[in-house]
Amino acid sequence: MRSALFFFLLAGLKAVAGQTPIREFFITVAPSVVTVSQGEATSLTVTITCNTSSLVVAADCNAWPKFDLHLSDFPDGAHAETAASRIGANTISISAASQATVGSFPVQVTVVAGNTTQVQTFVLNVRQAASVASVPQETRPSAGVTFWEHHVLLAKSPEEFNRKANHLGRDSWELVSVITRQNLGNAEWIGFFKRPRRAQSQLAVETE
Repeated sequence: MRSALFFFLLAGLKAVAGQTPIREFFITVAPSVVTVSQGEATSLTVTITCNTSSLVVAADCNAWPKFDLHLSDFPDGAHAETAASRIGANTISISAASQATVGSFPVQVTVVAGNTTQVQTFVLNVRQAASVASVPQETRPSAGVTFWEHHVLLAKSPEEFNRKANHLGRDSWELVSVITRQNLGNAEWIGFFKRPRRAQSQLAVETE
């Protein structure tokens, strides 16, 4: 009888030891697409929220003096000002030099504290400096010059991603890259698409 009781106690301890640690906090990143022109600056908000499903975990989270925040490599000429973060909304300043590389780039935001690491992804669009309006009419780019517009696709499974990507393809969207991430324990597929946009359409958007 004692042997059987010891066996069940041991099995219970192994089960507890094998459990995945409860996440102490979660993060959200807004907006999911950040656009900045060469020579200008903008901002991104990273919000840290304690996990309130457990009083012990929430207490540990609220006791942390700081959260370490890191961003993956930016394109040449782009820069982000980060510092130790706190619970709640944290504003990150993003700037682009006058010669910053133009394009669309997926950037990962990583926040670490205690035993928890949270990762979210946003798209950084670096645009060419909006100096077309100051150029004399005869030297402006011709109507045949194209600009790029971008689109982000989020899917919960490879099948859903493939179906949505095919739908975008029929509307001239081209897949640039795709990444996966974990969101609350569930896998997500994020695709970055682009398609050409006429120069006149681009100007109409920027001057509105």
